Amino acid sequence: MITTSLAELERSGFILTTIKGTSMRPLLRSYTSQVMIEKLSESPKPGDVVLYTRADGALVLHRIISFDGDVALIRGDNTYFLERVPASDIKGVAKSFWRGNSESSREISVDSRSYKLYVRLWNLIYPIRKLCFKVRRVLRGTKCV
Repeated sequence: MITTSLAELERSGFILTTIKGTSMRPLLRSYTSQVMIEKLSESPKPGDVVLYTRADGALVLHRIISFDGDVALIRGDNTYFLERVPASDIKGVAKSFWRGNSESSREISVDSRSYKLYVRLWNLIYPIRKLCFKVRRVLRGTKCV
């Protein structure tokens, strides 16, 4: 989730906001990562990290995995289920990230080679990560979903 409102995004066309939550780890860390989000001006594509509104009004930042017609299939980098998000609920797209405190943070552009490599590798190993997640849940004695 993010710690700002849509009004600022609508007014200025972009926002710089702090991240809250763990669903986008390891890319983003709660309360120490910031993200630059631009108002949606063109159709998002798979791999984009987008800002969308959930039915409960929460603003969420997750990655588009694919599309099913007019519905985006979206998942956090640290989650193991897909959300079906109507394209009309997508409000912005992330353009840059900063991790760490202000003295040591550095910009990570979505156009950089290292970021694009991260996205490819992280999505490529998704089946292995999901299997490890399920095994861990079984070993802890909880039911796998």
